[in-house]
Amino acid sequence: MKPPSDEPRKIECSGDESSVNLTVDEIVWYGFHRHGSVGEDAEFVIEDSSVLEHERTETEYLHPENMKKPGWTGGDAERGKWFFRAIKPGKTKLTVRILFRFEVESECTMNIVVE
Repeated sequence: MKPPSDEPRKIECSGDESSVNLTVDEIVWYGFHRHGSVGEDAEFVIEDSSVLEHERTETEYLHPENMKKPGWTGGDAERGKWFFRAIKPGKTKLTVRILFRFEVESECTMNIVVE
């Protein structure tokens, strides 16, 4: 049996509703894409933040070298990660919405079970 890893585990939506099992204090992350100048964004909603909490967000520009070029537009594409921590045993839902110009383009819900 492998010892548990200290590295956060990536979670993903697989279908309309998927299920993710976590242990108390486990940290997981969800990857998203943002490109503000063209209207691409993402958001999440946690149904019960006493079971699962958003710990932090990390983002990085895909082409940081282009951010300061004179006349360059559209260089603000980002790759991001939302980090979540399992707080206590229970069940909740994590809904992720992909937005285009503030309109929901797609949505996925994960059933989170913390043991």
